[in-house]
Amino acid sequence: METFRDKFCDHLVALNYAKKTVKGYAFYLNRFFAWCRGNGIGELAAATRDAIRDYQTYLFEEINPNTGQPNAVTYQNISLRAVKTFFRFLSETDYLVSDPAKSISYAREPQRLPRSILTQAEMKRLLAAPNTKTVLGYRDRTILEVLYSTGIRKEELNNILITDVDYNDGIIRINQGKGKKDRVVPIGKIACRYLENYIKAVRPSLIRDPYNNHLFLSLKGSKLSKNMVWTIVKNCVKKAKIKKTVSPHTFRHTCATLMLRNNANVRHIQELLGHASLDSTQVYARVSIVDLKAIHARCHPREKDNE
Repeated sequence: METFRDKFCDHLVALNYAKKTVKGYAFYLNRFFAWCRGNGIGELAAATRDAIRDYQTYLFEEINPNTGQPNAVTYQNISLRAVKTFFRFLSETDYLVSDPAKSISYAREPQRLPRSILTQAEMKRLLAAPNTKTVLGYRDRTILEVLYSTGIRKEELNNILITDVDYNDGIIRINQGKGKKDRVVPIGKIACRYLENYIKAVRPSLIRDPYNNHLFLSLKGSKLSKNMVWTIVKNCVKKAKIKKTVSPHTFRHTCATLMLRNNANVRHIQELLGHASLDSTQVYARVSIVDLKAIHARCHPREKDNE
């Protein structure tokens, strides 16, 4: 089984899939292989459609050891997607005569709304939390301003190079975003002002390697670590005394929701966030109920009573 897994992963690499994606497919396939062996299936040819459906049931019934809860539907579908894609590859490359997973459907995923969207007042408190009189404080304030202004992901922020920033025209180039897609996003005037000051007066004091072109640097002059932005946000949330659960992604949710409340077109929000599908962006339209509340107040008969 592992031999075919390696061939499959090599195929994904040849198709220019991200390393993280390939690693994820290998992880989920290893879990499937372990289940197969535990159920007396020693070779892939013996993995019938009924066997794969049994595995789907197993994913549904399994208790996640980390949470003590059943696997989320999203996790079940991601696990199944790895298996389905793997068997499609085996069928298309004639390693198997037919694809036993072809007719197996994914579980329906619940449509959940984003949580912990901040109000404008909460966001202002959060943005004001860093001490901008210090080098790291000014860097942190700039990071928060960029996250809020652009709605970019924390991984995208970590990968911004100084050459990607044009604070005069108010744009930032995002390289290799989700799905390895490049895009250019606008950035507001306040965030531009912080960026200009950071680049001219703050970043030079953090530079250790003149060939390191990453925009945001650590105290040691290196690229920010994977979890550094999350830590910065967490510390600022505590300082601002905000009780909601806030992560770097909260800035993305809040940016999109507040822009929609101010009558931004949902397709413009889609382009800003870099969503491949409009369905991913529509969730913010469901969060923003300002117009619905106004219509409810104007049209509901009970609102016309004078009690």
